[in-house]
Amino acid sequence: MPLYNTATAATATGVTSKWLDNLLSHNHIPGVQSESQGVSRRLSLAAVTQIALTKELIQLLNVPVPTAVQVASTMLADPDGKSLGDSPIRMTIDLHEFQADVLQCLARAVELAPTRRRGRPPKR
Repeated sequence: MPLYNTATAATATGVTSKWLDNLLSHNHIPGVQSESQGVSRRLSLAAVTQIALTKELIQLLNVPVPTAVQVASTMLADPDGKSLGDSPIRMTIDLHEFQADVLQCLARAVELAPTRRRGRPPKR
């Protein structure tokens, strides 16, 4: 299973690297590997999918970020893509179509978002 860096995930989901870093710093999203300070985070496909859905919920419904993260997690965990528990109000998502779209965006982003070298540039 491939892992993606934050630059690739940000490009694929259409957010800035700073927005993504803040999201990952303040919310728990399964599939995010974070080792230590100075080491780039690595994200699984499931994590990138949850980030993409979180962004969509924030834009479409104007909900706070923690609420969007929770609703996205619930929707992606349900095989039917439903949310809101026992409430008569339902939100659904076509999981296969959404995941296919995320995969397509990731494929483009891998080419567009090069991995930055860390540290000082070499002396000339």
